Amino acid sequence: MNAAMFRYYLRWTFCWLLLVQPALYLSSSCEAATTKPVTLVYAKPIQQGDSSKLYQVRLLSAALHHAGVEHQLVEADVPMVQDRSLRTVAVENGIDVFWSVTTIEREQLLTPVRFPIDKGLFGWRLLLLSPQTAAKVPDLSSLPNLKKLVFTQGHDWPDTEILRSNKLKVLVSNHYHSMFEMLASGRVDAFPRSVLEIWRELSEVSRPLPVEADIVLHYPTALYYFFSPRQQQLAHQVELGLELMLKNGEFERMFQQEFAEALALSKLDKRLVIELRNPLLPAATPLHRPELWFQLAE
Repeated sequence: MNAAMFRYYLRWTFCWLLLVQPALYLSSSCEAATTKPVTLVYAKPIQQGDSSKLYQVRLLSAALHHAGVEHQLVEADVPMVQDRSLRTVAVENGIDVFWSVTTIEREQLLTPVRFPIDKGLFGWRLLLLSPQTAAKVPDLSSLPNLKKLVFTQGHDWPDTEILRSNKLKVLVSNHYHSMFEMLASGRVDAFPRSVLEIWRELSEVSRPLPVEADIVLHYPTALYYFFSPRQQQLAHQVELGLELMLKNGEFERMFQQEFAEALALSKLDKRLVIELRNPLLPAATPLHRPELWFQLAE
């Protein structure tokens, strides 16, 4: 048996041993044992910067590696907003994969990898405030008080509908950077941002914006990788890789390396949690698996 055949045999054996563990239930995932390289094009995010260094790209590559998939990840040529990126993936028009918050509609249109790569923290939202609103020192410790504010969100973000379903006023924008300008000028009162995003964004925007210090909004959601309906095998392979990384601790190491500082700055254990409902959350979301989700310390 040559070296290549031996590696192939080991990979299949490891997959079989893994699949007897009752927590995984990935009966078809050992199709990952392939030596045929694949090139995957991922949607280019609107934000500037070297996308190859993004956590989502590095994690996807690591998951494919753990699943035994030889691959190359390539950024799409043209940046796209969320909704267009996902619809382009769905029709396989030059983009193979993108990551975004899940919704019922998106899971009907695409093949989700139901592994929350954000540990659900895109549903933990701190408030960037306009300088004018912050100067008033408003009491935001209840949902009725929050209903007095005007929020901003992207026009195609699920968060917009989530906030509105909780009777909050939202002024939408088609442009990511314009929302920070709307906030700085006082056109809106608050811009809810994930605890995983807000501190990086503050370092990048040109104007200083205050972060509300006492509350955090929370609604259940998950950031998934999405593939086209015809890429179910590839989605299974990514899921297998992520489960392997969860099992051996590498997922947690990557997550902490990327986001430990942001979580420390957010001080979630010191904040009042205001729960919001999420009518867009699919029933198949694996909320029954606590190891996949961020948990506040008791």
